[in-house]
Amino acid sequence: MIVVVGGVPGSGKTSVIRKAREYLDFDYVNYGDLFFELAKQFYGVEHRDDMRRCLSIHDYRQLHRAVAERIREIDYRDVEKPVVVDTHFMIATPTGFYPGFPEYVIRHIPAVAWVLIEADPGDIRIRRQRDADLRKRGGGIEEDIWTHQDLNRSAAVLYAYLTNGTVYIIHNRQGGLDDAARELVEVIRKCRTG
Repeated sequence: MIVVVGGVPGSGKTSVIRKAREYLDFDYVNYGDLFFELAKQFYGVEHRDDMRRCLSIHDYRQLHRAVAERIREIDYRDVEKPVVVDTHFMIATPTGFYPGFPEYVIRHIPAVAWVLIEADPGDIRIRRQRDADLRKRGGGIEEDIWTHQDLNRSAAVLYAYLTNGTVYIIHNRQGGLDDAARELVEVIRKCRTG
């Protein structure tokens, strides 16, 4: 059973997933990390930034398919153990927003749920500023963060439609990490029992 979790940078998505693992055992896959790992393996890419410069569109498509296949392998390895995929539903780029899951990939990942981790845009902006030394993502204008979260919701609905899955939205309020993690655990349990 595959549950895909997304959220804008600074929403606390990865923190919520990590905290949820304290309450429930599941396999964890970071889509971007796996993509980079396979790019290194297949194409000799040494840095994430090199992927944009060195890989063709064809290479990207092949990598997306390889990542989807690897996620399915992890899912089939232990059908009783859920797989949680940490990713971005929509990716903000200088030229606009790009879908995190192209259609040709989404049909290969039989996700039962698409979970959005959202937070107040003001909280996200503060988190991004606090992490500025570690991450290069900028604080962001709150209106742009709202737009990105709205686009994520639209993407989640589309992805769920294509996989016959469900959409859940979890609010990760400031100081509420444990509550958000417990809510994610409940979503996974609901998906397990049907």
